[in-house]
Amino acid sequence: MRIYSSKKFDVLIENFNLPNGKQVEKAFVRHRGSVVIAPFLGPERIILIKQYRPILGKWLYEFPAGTIEEGESEDLTARRELEEEIGYVPLKLFKVLKFYVSPGIATELMHLYIATNLTKTTQKLEEYEVIEPFELTIDEAIKMIDEGKIEDGKTILSLLFISRKYQEIRSLLQG
Repeated sequence: MRIYSSKKFDVLIENFNLPNGKQVEKAFVRHRGSVVIAPFLGPERIILIKQYRPILGKWLYEFPAGTIEEGESEDLTARRELEEEIGYVPLKLFKVLKFYVSPGIATELMHLYIATNLTKTTQKLEEYEVIEPFELTIDEAIKMIDEGKIEDGKTILSLLFISRKYQEIRSLLQG
């Protein structure tokens, strides 16, 4: 049963059959999915955003990200969100990982992209977005995680994955 519907997600209550033969009623968010993008300005420099999150009442450091719109491919979403949030268009996009954001309450599957060969355009922010892009190195971003400055889960996961796989990713950046 649908309880609420919005442009980005629906809230439902449904009964689920469990592998142990029991049945459980669960409320959950049905979500079309999303993307998170690691924009590389070169082999060492990336772009993060400082975004005001009104639900939390504070600023968060994040990679650009967004919801896949109806009828939109994941690649198109990544390209659109990059231009909207940081004012860059990528020549190359590489999907490197997918993960569930919060599987206990939502169906949202997020796709991590690496964007390279960026061309500067202009930001095209939504009316509700307050975003300030900035450049830094991967090492500086990892240090921000260690210092507790980056609190956004998708960004932490993405940065740690990229830093662990950096030699493989570097070949994508140079290719």
